[in-house]
Amino acid sequence: MKFLTYLVLIITAMAMSIPTNAQNDNAISTSVINAIKKGDSEALSQNFYGNIEIVLPSKTGVYSKKQAEMVLKDFFNQYPVDSFKIIHKGKKENASFAIGNYDSSKSHFRFTFLTKMQNSKLLIHQLRIEKQDE
Repeated sequence: MKFLTYLVLIITAMAMSIPTNAQNDNAISTSVINAIKKGDSEALSQNFYGNIEIVLPSKTGVYSKKQAEMVLKDFFNQYPVDSFKIIHKGKKENASFAIGNYDSSKSHFRFTFLTKMQNSKLLIHQLRIEKQDE
C-alpha cells in the first residue's frame, strides 16, 4: 500500500512539473492579437521594446515606440484589417516568435513577430510585414 501511495505522489509531482500550453504559450500576447484585429497601433505599441525594427513592403527602419505607432497607423489605414490569425509560434530561452496571417480587402500579409522578455514582460523587438501572393 505504501508503494502505491508513493507511486501516486511521484506521478502527481511529475504531472505538475510539465508546463501546460497556457503557461508555455507566450510567444505573443492576446493584447497584441486584439490590437491588430482592431487596427489599433497605439495599443499595439504598448507591447514594443524601447526601439523596434519594422520591416514593411515599402519601408524598413528602427523606430522608437511612438514612431513605430505612427508607421503602423499608416499601414492599418492603408490596409484595414478584415481578419488576423496566429498560425505558428515558437520559443527558445528568453526569445520567441509568432507568425500570423493578416487579411485586408486590398491585400494579404504575413506578420512575423520576434519577442524578448524584459522585466518579466514579453515585448516585440522586430515586426516584419510581408505581402503574400494571392
